Amino acid sequence: MFELDRLQQIAQRHGVAWDQVQPRSLEERVRDLSETLQRRDVPFPIDPSRGRLYLAAAKAGRPFEQGTLGEDLVDLGEYHNQQHYDRYTVEEHLSWAVLVAEQQKTKHQYACREYLDGEHTFAIGGSVIPDYYLLNARIYQQTGWQLATVSTIIPAELFFTCHSKRFFPVTTFMRPLEQDYLQEPDIGHDVAGHVSTFTIPVVAHVMQHHGVARNLIYAERNERWELETDPKIRAAIQKRADELLLYAERIYWFTVEFGLVMQHGQCRAFGAGILSSPGETTFSIDSPIPNRILIDPSQDKELLRLATTDYLISEFQKSYFVTERFDLLESLTPERIVAAAKAAAKLPHFSWRDLVPGDRVLQVGQTAVSTNEKYLRLLADARCDDCLTRTAIRNLQWLIKHPSDGSELDRVWNGPVAAVPKQVLEWFQNHANDPAMSIPLRPLSD
Repeated sequence: MFELDRLQQIAQRHGVAWDQVQPRSLEERVRDLSETLQRRDVPFPIDPSRGRLYLAAAKAGRPFEQGTLGEDLVDLGEYHNQQHYDRYTVEEHLSWAVLVAEQQKTKHQYACREYLDGEHTFAIGGSVIPDYYLLNARIYQQTGWQLATVSTIIPAELFFTCHSKRFFPVTTFMRPLEQDYLQEPDIGHDVAGHVSTFTIPVVAHVMQHHGVARNLIYAERNERWELETDPKIRAAIQKRADELLLYAERIYWFTVEFGLVMQHGQCRAFGAGILSSPGETTFSIDSPIPNRILIDPSQDKELLRLATTDYLISEFQKSYFVTERFDLLESLTPERIVAAAKAAAKLPHFSWRDLVPGDRVLQVGQTAVSTNEKYLRLLADARCDDCLTRTAIRNLQWLIKHPSDGSELDRVWNGPVAAVPKQVLEWFQNHANDPAMSIPLRPLSD
């Protein structure tokens, strides 16, 4: 009884109607699904024969694994998962309801209009966790995309393989009750954050284009592999492909996940990572802490700025990139994404706090640093965060192999980039073999 009182009090505190936190029965969910599958007034009507098999699986109570309404399937391997809908607890459903209620308070103030229209299309909200059978059908009908359930954060290669086939990986667990920000994606991030972006055509295109970019990168890897038999050379080829995908992923991170866009002279959010967190939604637009930098992604230099900028996934972002207009994202073709990644491999990189010559800065954040601060902190053993440390080590390793007078960087960024102090380079050369100077690894962002 005490536990029930606690949950009811939490619901009341967040304006959630407790009597609505009751999942619908299988029979009710199947009825809704049956009606949805028959719709023909949608961009992607569902083939009746596929719809009958899909409905039969749902009616039999078979856990949802991935959408089967189109021609393609995706091999998730060890990351394969299922949504056992009837196993969700009342507390998990309440966690969804509370998160959605809090999200709505910030989304309607800070989200772009296209995103809010998408939420209306998919009826994102309610007081219970969505049934993926029904949600997947609605997504397919509106966009041609489908869901594929995964068990945890998946490797970048698999993540973007899914995108190339218009599958979006979704987890099946719900964050703890009343937790705002979560490093690992959950239903609150994947569904309440991402799903509405599928109805913004340009964002959906960027997502699929990243999938195709992944295919281009690994097709080139395979071609080079066929010419080599030496295991060390083949390992180096694999490492390069993974590195290029990492730089391509940064473009995805600063647009699809944490992108802002200018609308009617104001910054508005469209990134799913932002809008799935009520706290970060407000932070991204109102807080004086982060940098906000205006970009035109159709310009190669500004696309390269994204590809060369590192970040962390464990806390709110320290820089947000604000796209001038949505239509400019159409320029992010697979070929341009790959070209930016290859260019990034030949340059020093920036941390998520750095301001760079040529940046069109809308706000200098309280956490902003000069491009050299990360090196000086490393030298003084005053490490600020893993992003600065990782970027500093990576760049110093690169600079030792590629000595430069700085003029090349000045040309790339259309302005003078501060040279790394000579004493820092000399110090690093003497400590390059120290295990502490290895670059910390990080998992995929999503």
